[in-house]
Amino acid sequence: MLPQITLTTARLTLRTPIEADFEAAQTFMSGPRSVFVGGPHTDAFTAWRGFLAAAGTWALKGFGYFTVLHGDSIVGRVGLGENPGWDEPELGWHLYDGCEGHGYATEAALAARDWAYNARGLGPLISYIAPGNASSRAVAQRLGAHLERTRELMGKPAQVWRHGVPA
Repeated sequence: MLPQITLTTARLTLRTPIEADFEAAQTFMSGPRSVFVGGPHTDAFTAWRGFLAAAGTWALKGFGYFTVLHGDSIVGRVGLGENPGWDEPELGWHLYDGCEGHGYATEAALAARDWAYNARGLGPLISYIAPGNASSRAVAQRLGAHLERTRELMGKPAQVWRHGVPA
């Protein structure tokens, strides 16, 4: 059983994932927006395996990606990941189709980052961002992160953005 954690912001609810979140995650992973997170994957099995891996991070490490809701609508996933070959836990954000441009990624990432520092003692965190992902770079900058270095990640170039410790 996953820990049941819920965070709230002025407009959003972040909660640990539940099985009913899979359909939205699968839709995201099958579309072009998933190119920066290893997609697209059009088969349900690969999407399910990725969804379970994200849930497994919660079970094994006590942190992971939150499902982000605006009202009753799932708008994306934001939280922490850590995979083999990664330098340290990463703060990441994935907004679903039609949900960009509202500040959801920044608002949710601030909440997840603060929770990671205060509740889990993690940080300062990094974010891996593909060089071509201008939207993600803009979110990192709004969060106060700075470009620390570049490296190869999963066979592709990645920028490593370093987040500061919240006040």
